[in-house]
Amino acid sequence: MIDLDKELEADNLTQKDIMKFLLHSTQHAATREELQEVKKELKIEMLDMKTELKQDISGLRTELRNDMTSLKTELKKDIAKIDAKFDRIQWLIIATIASVLLKDYILDFLQK
Repeated sequence: MIDLDKELEADNLTQKDIMKFLLHSTQHAATREELQEVKKELKIEMLDMKTELKQDISGLRTELRNDMTSLKTELKKDIAKIDAKFDRIQWLIIATIASVLLKDYILDFLQK
């Protein structure tokens, strides 16, 4: 039996060997029509993948926007709480300063 993957020697070729070689060669060769069909299929698959990726990206954008909106709302609430606490501390500082500065007047008033 002849190994068809090796080069054939032209000296002892029989018609049977040539036919086997040609049959083997044609079994591994693709026709232009087959290649064009595969090319069309690949293009269709690429377009489908592109569409899916666009949809995925759009979904991610929407999800990110929703996350950003909820985060913004939470931050506004936290800032309002901090602002309220700051106002209380500020009034406490003002009251402390006023009582320290006016302590003599207050004590004098209470003694009368």
